[in-house]
Amino acid sequence: MMRLHAIFIVILATNLVAQPRILFKDLTQSAGLLEPLAGLMGHGGAWGDFDNDGLIDLFVGGFCDRPNAEYEPATSPVPTRLFRNLGKGRFELMKDSPTATYARTSGAVFADLDNDGTLDLYVANNAKASAGTKSKSTIEPQSSAKNHHSQLFKNTNGKLKDISIASGAVPDSLLTARNIGVFDYDSDGMLDLLVIEDKFTRKPRTTLFKNLSGLKFKDVTAEAGLPEDLFGLGHAVADLNEDGRPDFFIGHSNRLFMSNGKNRYREAVELRELFQWKPLHGEDWPCGAAFGDLNRDGRLDLVLSIHCETARNKVFINDGLKNGLPQFREVSKEVGFPESVPVKCPHVEIQDFDNDGWPDIYLSTGWQEEGIITPLIFRNTGNNGGLPQFTAPKPIKPPMVYFPCGPSGDFDNDGKLDLFLINWFKGNHSRLLRNESATRHWLQVRVTGKQMNRMGIGSQIRLYQAGQLGKREALLGFQEINIGFGYASGQPAIAHFGLGSVAKIDIEVKLSHGKSITRTHVAADQLINLTE
Repeated sequence: MMRLHAIFIVILATNLVAQPRILFKDLTQSAGLLEPLAGLMGHGGAWGDFDNDGLIDLFVGGFCDRPNAEYEPATSPVPTRLFRNLGKGRFELMKDSPTATYARTSGAVFADLDNDGTLDLYVANNAKASAGTKSKSTIEPQSSAKNHHSQLFKNTNGKLKDISIASGAVPDSLLTARNIGVFDYDSDGMLDLLVIEDKFTRKPRTTLFKNLSGLKFKDVTAEAGLPEDLFGLGHAVADLNEDGRPDFFIGHSNRLFMSNGKNRYREAVELRELFQWKPLHGEDWPCGAAFGDLNRDGRLDLVLSIHCETARNKVFINDGLKNGLPQFREVSKEVGFPESVPVKCPHVEIQDFDNDGWPDIYLSTGWQEEGIITPLIFRNTGNNGGLPQFTAPKPIKPPMVYFPCGPSGDFDNDGKLDLFLINWFKGNHSRLLRNESATRHWLQVRVTGKQMNRMGIGSQIRLYQAGQLGKREALLGFQEINIGFGYASGQPAIAHFGLGSVAKIDIEVKLSHGKSITRTHVAADQLINLTE
């Protein structure tokens, strides 16, 4: 009997050890990020390799219009910060960067907008007055921060220059900018900009700026068929109807727009009731959105995150196309999502953080215990009857903390996705979390376009078991390369796949203009660049 009891204990202990966990280590201080960001009331940030050294760099911005006391331990507002990744877990503050401004920064993306091989930077600032209109406050820099409009910075060999006024992408009429979509809506090989305004202004709108080349942009909102009153917070982009053009979902207004393949959009009014939000009160706002193949069936599902202290986050499974329209259905409860989370959940991403081959769902909230942050990542444990199943790392109950944004990115190139959580509250701070989960196989895919945009945005990537290219039953993962999804966060234009124990795979890339790239028997554990 004693021997059987001992065997049972050994088996139980083995099972407990074998249970996969998603683990992070806080490197903020050792990375040189703690002191320069101390006191930042952060609200927007982006990863991007602006100096082309193979390491992703970091931009961080916040709101600079509050009383000085709210920025403790800083004595006054902290301006936007640009950091160069030096490697070996260290970052350097770019002290003389023109990006260092006092504003109400609510989002940012690094994107190659002129196809020259370097990443430009668009910063979404939430201005409270038109250019030339002075704030009633006389306190600086808080007063000028309220008037600071969005900005576009051109990158020339790693040097950033403000070209906002000449670009046409930041007109005086653009005020309460929140999020930036980056995609090629007309398939001309140039990346266009979708700048989303929130509803907290007199005439909110979402503006589509067509890229005319040479970093010049034109407002084509009306001619693209988009409504003049479209407001929102976060967004997600993907080609859902398989016409080679991007479709997009806007959070808060909760409206899905489908491309007709002729440089115009129409709202998917058939899904309006499904996505309609019935708020609990005046501050119950849908916020971030992300597309991803949660159940590995080759279709992109949707997750919606909620900016409310009773966050009723939602999961929608894509059951395929019918009459050119994706058939989404809500399955939040069936996949293991709680009825609500007792803290705001602004940002969301669908990424495989433990590299087991099943995409997880990350929300920019979590638990803080003895200074250690545990992010809320719903781990995907696989399918049950075609539906993915998710488990949280801890019981969903207070006390919990949240971060307005927190883009993922592999800052140390070790094949695991890390997080940068951007802090809003006095008494906490922004955090660089390195992923230290168990080692499994992985693959990262970058696409370099020639006829299409150079960043490969809009490329759809499918991985198959080696020797099984194109066979649906052998599909290991499906993603579309996009950036700026979720809320107030910019990600690298790289598709990250966890592979579990799979060491070789076949790759199929469908480019936005319909052509394909294939590779067979590709070794795992590398970043592979596929050129059109």
